[in-house]
Amino acid sequence: MNTANKRIIILGAGYGGLFLATNVARYMKEKTGEIILVDKNPYHQLLQEIHLVAAGFRTANDVKIPILGLIEGMNIKFIQSTVKQIRPDTNQVILESAKIHYDLLIICLGASTKYFDIKGAEENSLPLRSITDASLIYDRISSIVNSDKKQSVVIVGGGATGVSLGGALSDFINENRKSDSISVTIIEALPTILSGWDKRLVMKVEEVLLEKGIRIIKRSPVAKVEKNADGSDDDGNNDIFLSDEGKSKIQSSLTIWTAGIKGYNIPINPEVEKTKDGKIILNEFCQIDRYPNVFSIGDIAAVRDDTGKLYPPIAQIAVREAKYLSDLIPKHFGNEDTSAASHPLSVDKKFEYTINVQLISLGNDDYVGFINNHVISGNLAKLVEEFSQSAYIKTLKSGGRDVLNTSLYGDDTFSHILSGITFAQFTFVKWLKKHSLV
Repeated sequence: MNTANKRIIILGAGYGGLFLATNVARYMKEKTGEIILVDKNPYHQLLQEIHLVAAGFRTANDVKIPILGLIEGMNIKFIQSTVKQIRPDTNQVILESAKIHYDLLIICLGASTKYFDIKGAEENSLPLRSITDASLIYDRISSIVNSDKKQSVVIVGGGATGVSLGGALSDFINENRKSDSISVTIIEALPTILSGWDKRLVMKVEEVLLEKGIRIIKRSPVAKVEKNADGSDDDGNNDIFLSDEGKSKIQSSLTIWTAGIKGYNIPINPEVEKTKDGKIILNEFCQIDRYPNVFSIGDIAAVRDDTGKLYPPIAQIAVREAKYLSDLIPKHFGNEDTSAASHPLSVDKKFEYTINVQLISLGNDDYVGFINNHVISGNLAKLVEEFSQSAYIKTLKSGGRDVLNTSLYGDDTFSHILSGITFAQFTFVKWLKKHSLV
């Protein structure tokens, strides 16, 4: 079998999908195959910053990167379309606009909001999973701020999205001098916010949130969300009932649901095994056992670590999974060795990653992080976040050719040294710019 016209299809241009496409493209010559990237939007969304759009500290355009601009000059064909079905038995993807065949498929379609079948949750709250969602929240919070009434904003879900959004909305309210009339509350069903994060970081995050005047209610699952009987159909006023036999009720002028996610609901026929949250169950190679030429990464993927726990649905993991596959795929498809293409993609190194860095935004200009066993905050945490964002964008644009910035995603000693040097360089340039020396 000749490698000519080998086709790799990547579904989804989120953090994992776009990183994978651009980093594989530099190995793929046109004579050996093509990469097709599919997404319903013509832009890449920086989802880690959409809470700032919801609070008005960023515009929608600030967190959009046009896909065609990022992949210009690369061997990547972009198709803007919605995925309707995947047929792994015939190696086909059914799009709204076409039906296409693949030799290798990577599903990176992300996640959607999970409401846990809680009565009224979906109908009476706003989610935060996209730039569109963020814009809707901004419209509502702006209306609340411009009102003279005493009002409350309730965020259901104390994970990273809910916590970041709470901090940002509080900053927006405080900047508009409405902290005395508008409250922000975060409700979390578990005993702690940011479940699974380092406890020392969580303590620091709670300290910052409380300083911003945010109320945190823990160990309080929501039982139902109802339209307030005194409100109109469009004012957004809700009664939120907690799971204590209806004894506790919280009134909300704006309810935002960030309590959980589930895998993007894409029909796969024949069906493949999924978790109860709709994530595709994969082996340790990010691969569907039954279909060895189908992989999945990011929020839709269920991959377990050495302890048996699923890797968390965060951008950091999606990008690391993409890096793992971008090192693997070219060995099979990126050359003219016919023996490599005559059988399904052979995998001999499993995906492994230990989270050593945790960073979270808590408002317009506040960050808290955990690096090398130390909690950081203030300017240092902000600098690390800016460096991470800069390295990510440069790695995308270079297709991994920018060795210094791409070193951030390597796990070997040399990469760690290079990333340290790059961070020092980034910090020095920032200092020069601050003092108008460059």
